[in-house]
Amino acid sequence: MTDTAVLGSAPFRPAAPEQPEDWRPTWRVFVDREAQNPLNGWPKEAFEHHHHARRVFHLRYHFISDPDAIKKVLLDRVADYPKPGLVKKMLAPAMGESLLTTEGVAWREQRRMMAPVFTPSMVTEFTPIFGQIAARTADRWATADSDVIDVAAECLRTTFDIINATLFSSEAGLSVEESAGHIAAVMAATGQYRLGVVLGAPWLDQNPVQWRGAAGRRFIIGRLAAFIARRQADPAPPQDFMTRVIDAFAQSHPPREAAQLALDNAVTFLGAGHETTANGLTWALYLLSRDRQAQEWAGEEAREAWDAGGTPEEILARLPYLKMVWEETLRLYPPALRIDREAAVEDELCGHAVRKGDQISIWPWIVHRHRALWDQPELFNPENFHPEAKAGHHRFQYIPFGAGPRVCIGAAFAQAEGLLVLSHWLARFRFRPAAGHTVEPTGDIAIRPKGGLPLIVERAG
Repeated sequence: MTDTAVLGSAPFRPAAPEQPEDWRPTWRVFVDREAQNPLNGWPKEAFEHHHHARRVFHLRYHFISDPDAIKKVLLDRVADYPKPGLVKKMLAPAMGESLLTTEGVAWREQRRMMAPVFTPSMVTEFTPIFGQIAARTADRWATADSDVIDVAAECLRTTFDIINATLFSSEAGLSVEESAGHIAAVMAATGQYRLGVVLGAPWLDQNPVQWRGAAGRRFIIGRLAAFIARRQADPAPPQDFMTRVIDAFAQSHPPREAAQLALDNAVTFLGAGHETTANGLTWALYLLSRDRQAQEWAGEEAREAWDAGGTPEEILARLPYLKMVWEETLRLYPPALRIDREAAVEDELCGHAVRKGDQISIWPWIVHRHRALWDQPELFNPENFHPEAKAGHHRFQYIPFGAGPRVCIGAAFAQAEGLLVLSHWLARFRFRPAAGHTVEPTGDIAIRPKGGLPLIVERAG
């Protein structure tokens, strides 16, 4: 584990698991440190070569990081590489038949119906809420009893409040105090490597993580199902995100089906939507707290942007350096842990034969830290995303929100949310490391710092 902070102008090496020399045995994925944290165990070779094949019981996996091969799988030949049935089995208990889990005609129908909800004009409707809730958090920090604050918990609370307000007009009967633990349990259970899923023997997966996940699902699904029923019965519901989703499904589905599809997607957006942005904010504050120069530049830019006033969109346009910081944050700590597909035909990737039924696994964690794609990829360097540097990037070497037709539908929402919230906080505060805390990235579906992230939070100026 490394967390070598250089509080100056030189790039520093953010926390990441050590890379062993050789590939570990496959069985360790299910029972060893890799089962507790999938970021562990990736050898140096994974970050130097573009292909590795290995067998996991009856399945043959191809781990690929070559941008041309990724483009082929996610864009050029997308019909030949659908989402695996195994992944759907892992996600379905929590997310049902949502946009994240469906394939083919069902996925295209859902994507078409929900696309209008995520247009730039729709995101613009929500941006004032981003600023209001960021200010609420900042006001709480300004009156806190201690200057040491767990910013991971605060980021989670902030993005939960944003999702609750924008998706549900805060009417879903969910509070962060009551719901955060349940959502975390669902994410942990969903992302856990499960031998029973692979072997078709669910009884093998009975463990405390899965039990807590099941309890979390019952709580979240119960609250959201009741909320959707109330919305369907309301003759004049608020025209928020959820009402638009319910109305979209109602156009081509009977009420009960529309309610179930709306519920599956509500659970997906609640869990994945606020968690991924919260982690992005947390990691951005971590990185800036260790790089004094980057924080000074970003803070000065943020103060000038907010002092100039105007709409949230005008403020966003004044944050070019902070945008570079944000993109570098998502490079080092991408929102999604992995992207999996299944070969529906025989093919070739990275010069290696692929058979029908083979599993294709793309890990942004590896692609974004690959030594053939990035200069000193283990260091924090926002200049990786200076416009001139970006012009030299392969489109598929940076995939924080996926790519191709199945790129995250909420990416624009998350980008605007992350930048507005982060800029508001940097305009008002400075962040420094708290003594005695070691940062350790850990993952399930997303990547977060194990045990939170205590930072010293001080007023700027």
